[in-house]
Amino acid sequence: MIVLGINGGITINQHEPSAALSIDGKIVASCEEERYSRNKSSFGYLPLLAINKCLEFANIKFEDIDIIVSPGETYDNFNLHLIDFIKHNFGSCPKLELVHHHIAHIASSFYGSGLESSHCLSLDAGGDGISGIIAYASKKEGITRLDDITNDNSIGLFYTMMTYYLGYITGDEYKVMGLAPYGEPAIDLSRIISIHNDGWDFDSTFLRNDPKPRSPFEPMHDKKLIDVLGKPNRLPGSEISKFYKDVAASTQKATENGVLNLLDKIKSYKPENLNLCYSGGVALNCSLNKEILYSDKFENIYIPPIASDNGLAAGCAYLGAIMLGDNPKPIESAYLGLEYTNASIHDELESNGVSYKEIDDPSETASDLISQNKIIGWFQNRSEAGARALGNRSILANPKDENMKDLVNAKIKYRESFRPFAPSITEEDTSKYFYNKNKILPFMNFTVDAIKERTKEINSVVHFNDTSRIQMVSKDKNPKYHKLLKHLGDKTGAPVVLNTSFNLKGQPIVETPRDALMTFFGCGLDVLILGNFIISK
Repeated sequence: MIVLGINGGITINQHEPSAALSIDGKIVASCEEERYSRNKSSFGYLPLLAINKCLEFANIKFEDIDIIVSPGETYDNFNLHLIDFIKHNFGSCPKLELVHHHIAHIASSFYGSGLESSHCLSLDAGGDGISGIIAYASKKEGITRLDDITNDNSIGLFYTMMTYYLGYITGDEYKVMGLAPYGEPAIDLSRIISIHNDGWDFDSTFLRNDPKPRSPFEPMHDKKLIDVLGKPNRLPGSEISKFYKDVAASTQKATENGVLNLLDKIKSYKPENLNLCYSGGVALNCSLNKEILYSDKFENIYIPPIASDNGLAAGCAYLGAIMLGDNPKPIESAYLGLEYTNASIHDELESNGVSYKEIDDPSETASDLISQNKIIGWFQNRSEAGARALGNRSILANPKDENMKDLVNAKIKYRESFRPFAPSITEEDTSKYFYNKNKILPFMNFTVDAIKERTKEINSVVHFNDTSRIQMVSKDKNPKYHKLLKHLGDKTGAPVVLNTSFNLKGQPIVETPRDALMTFFGCGLDVLILGNFIISK
């Protein structure tokens, strides 16, 4: 059976529209609208381009779809809006089912994990009227909803509110996470969020309600927050004083403590089960995820590569597959987008009059250049689904150069100097450099401690607090990228590369060869390797 899962909306706050296709229970494609519209997060859009790309990849017609599934079961008349949208763009509409936002999150993590049963948690700012769901799932009995977390107790909204106070906007929460290690958790936030044994209590009266936020770009905090903290909010672009660094550290610490306490409560439901499937926007907080990993509360922790709202479509596709009697199959890798052949890349280069050379072994050529401290754009195979570049749409550099972090920040990414870069490392060599707790961590969802004796070898990918958000690369899942790392290890002594997403600040990750060319010629990259073609400046 063929199921189309979609996520998107008709209000300005709905973001990360996406589409995913399940065929006989397997997610064969997951595409995000922003990659094709080039509109970051695509607030308020429905995923028209993403739907078409999923169909293109699977080489099927819209009429072949058996059912469409979307979040939004609590929204008035949402099904009618979706039916109008689908009929207008495709001429007809198959059966349409609406499910709960957080159940879709849980479906994406649980069925994507391949586990037989698991404790499940979905946490984000809000969706379908609540900010989270605690559940227990098994392949035999499905998803059992145990408890809801209300919007007025949203730890996601708490973190976003503090993000605004610190001079950033919705979507910048990762900047607060990156800033936190530079401060101390010395600011008393207990009047704002109270941490207790079962989780937390957030006083949502600190959220701005004069007027109530209508846009993702309005400040979230009320003047009451400024009065309690004793200082005005930081102005965007201004100096980050010690006080604001401490606010970031205190925000991160409160979030970690609250979620860890909630997990103790969740685990008590079935203490014998040591599995956790975790999703939602809060699950992108990789520093928090490190604390979960190192707490040893669970033996298996699965966070999907599409953990935030861009993964709702995959969750919906899984739920639709179950409705039609299919057996959901796990997500084997994050490479669920489109692939561009060497022939199509060649045509793009010729049509744009770009000088190029054809190469036999992109992996070896790339490793040679990186070992010479060249910064390269790396474009290969199917694009990654989710927020992380995992070696197919990446900017790569030598982590052994102590100046490389500052160079890439200033010359290419045009972003704040305090923000760290992540390493990709061969799966078999990870434990030589990082304390990964003997777990396979392929999706850059966790930070881990670096082994201090090895940090000087790869200092450009170790953060201020001696942690790194690692991607462990498997020869089976990505042989070309794994080969690059092995070659680089032969040349430099470390099978590790600085890997950041192939995009400029404020732009989506590149999807097509043309996107890659535009980004390459718009920044300080030295070399671009597109499939089997190399372009130099």
